[in-house]
Amino acid sequence: MPATKEDQQAGHNRLPEITFRYRLIGMGLGGLPIMAVLVESGASLFYWLTWLLTCYLWPWIALLWARKSTNPFLTERRNLTLDSLIAGLWVPLLHFNLLPSVMLVAITTADKISTGIRRLWLYSLAFVAAGILIGSLLTGFAFQPHSSSTVILATLPIMVLHTLLVSLGTSRLVRKVSRQNKKLAIASQTDFLTGLLNRREWQKLAMEKFNRNPREKSDNLTLVLMDVDKFKGVNDTHGHSAGDDVLKAIAQSITESLPENSIAGRLGGDEFAMILPLNPDNTLCLIQSILGSFAAMRVNNHRQPLCTISFGMAAHAKKFQSLRQWFDAADEKLYLHKNRKVLSTAQP
Repeated sequence: MPATKEDQQAGHNRLPEITFRYRLIGMGLGGLPIMAVLVESGASLFYWLTWLLTCYLWPWIALLWARKSTNPFLTERRNLTLDSLIAGLWVPLLHFNLLPSVMLVAITTADKISTGIRRLWLYSLAFVAAGILIGSLLTGFAFQPHSSSTVILATLPIMVLHTLLVSLGTSRLVRKVSRQNKKLAIASQTDFLTGLLNRREWQKLAMEKFNRNPREKSDNLTLVLMDVDKFKGVNDTHGHSAGDDVLKAIAQSITESLPENSIAGRLGGDEFAMILPLNPDNTLCLIQSILGSFAAMRVNNHRQPLCTISFGMAAHAKKFQSLRQWFDAADEKLYLHKNRKVLSTAQP
């Protein structure tokens, strides 16, 4: 089913909590190569306070900011752009030390892409550029791109762990989408009330059965049609919920009795269809089992069945040149059965 506005709003409200975990890990690990560069350069107290604020306090500030906001989603989008500003700011503060500078910009941009928010990564590049400009003005455009072995080693944890975490998150998302797609596929093939195949899916599979069945084994494939006698009377007398209960009870009886390689569907209203890998005699026994199972059920708290069921069947035969002809043959038997019931009831 498509996501409702409530589902989308709930997802938006969860964004700050989800982002917080990644921000806490990412900035915490990102602080390691920054610390290595600051130690090597003998940085002043200003740099260390900036390091503490941006790498270890900012994730908590951003979370608190979003939680107190009347619109957490929009606030978190703003926080994400500030992440980019912070990453850009550190590039000149590190005097453009090559590996950590590239890492900060690349990973921050990748994080924006992974949010799935349209064009956020592109929009955030302007904040990266603004951060680089502000930092460059503060440092006088100092340029020392060499990355020592210590800085390289300090950069490895975030490069490795960030990649693994993003891959894990992507994998979970792919599995979730796959599960949703399977649910949608099932929903598009089944009748929502009974759980049987819907008309379109049943006809598709029935056509495959008809075309695949070898002619010499035609008597081992039987088409059965069933419908409820005077179903409108059930709805009028007991209500539409009782009518729904009747249809679900019939579907349950069919499902519990079907042999392997059968297909069963609800064609619409009170009409059901089955194709069974059985000859007519065995099919008749199966139908009697289905009818007996239905009759034994208590539908809508009634001890007696609210209705009866008529059926018609036709074995697959060489004379049928199309599924339509086969279907019409079973349909004719169905109405013969129904008319016999009417005549027997009318007799004194």
